[in-house]
Amino acid sequence: MRSLPLISLSCLVLSTPALALNQSADRAAAQANFKQADGNKDRKLTKAEFRKLIDANAEDNLGKAPMIKRFDAYDTAFARVDTNKDGIITLKELAALRGK
Repeated sequence: MRSLPLISLSCLVLSTPALALNQSADRAAAQANFKQADGNKDRKLTKAEFRKLIDANAEDNLGKAPMIKRFDAYDTAFARVDTNKDGIITLKELAALRGK
């Protein structure tokens, strides 16, 4: 039974992306949360800023953010979103999630 949390975490990471939102109200809330998390207003997120985004989205019950927070899977989610592996998440990388 010990592998169950790992399986759940794998499903979390490989399933629908955290920010792939369908409803316009959810999308607007996620955009507002992004602006709030982006402390230096450069339209990019560091790992610390990404964590703030996930926490805000989890509070609003948006996408997979509640599960990322519950499983403390911030680093795994960050790595999945940061497709070019530069340690920063751009709006382009977030937008690409909606297409998957």
